[in-house]
Amino acid sequence: MKTLLFLTLTSLLSLVNAEQVCQDYIPNDWPNSRYINHQNGTITDKTTRLMWQQCAEGLSGNDCTTGSPISATWKEALQRPLTLNSGSGFVGYKDWRLPNKKELRSLAAYNCYRPSINTTIFPNTPASNFWSSSPSAYDSSGAWLLYFYHGYDYYSNRSNTNRVRLVRLGQ
Repeated sequence: MKTLLFLTLTSLLSLVNAEQVCQDYIPNDWPNSRYINHQNGTITDKTTRLMWQQCAEGLSGNDCTTGSPISATWKEALQRPLTLNSGSGFVGYKDWRLPNKKELRSLAAYNCYRPSINTTIFPNTPASNFWSSSPSAYDSSGAWLLYFYHGYDYYSNRSNTNRVRLVRLGQ
């Protein structure tokens, strides 16, 4: 019951059209200088050496405002990179995958919320849940996700639908 209530509340909060809030008293470990924008829809994090799709799946354009972010079950989220990689890939790469919990958490800018991410580098990121590839050890029907409203992770039932952002190892 608590999980259902939390999911309902998080869904409602993500619908609020509020601007991002950042706190000056919390160190900003996610400045623009941490990232390389390749100007092709990909971003490399110089700290983790991971290359990310700049837009959430379903969105495109320089400011990620074209299209609609997809909602997918965990199984569908795991399938997204397989489908992408078996086709033409994305910007010439065919090794995209769903990030694990730790990788996804590296995007969370804890000095900001609504959403908790660098919105200059990752514009128009929904302040909602994003799947990781990490299954839950606590609950065999669950998998880990990151809630970008405030940047915290938790696990959810794999049949729930959440957002998707893909990653690959950078050069």
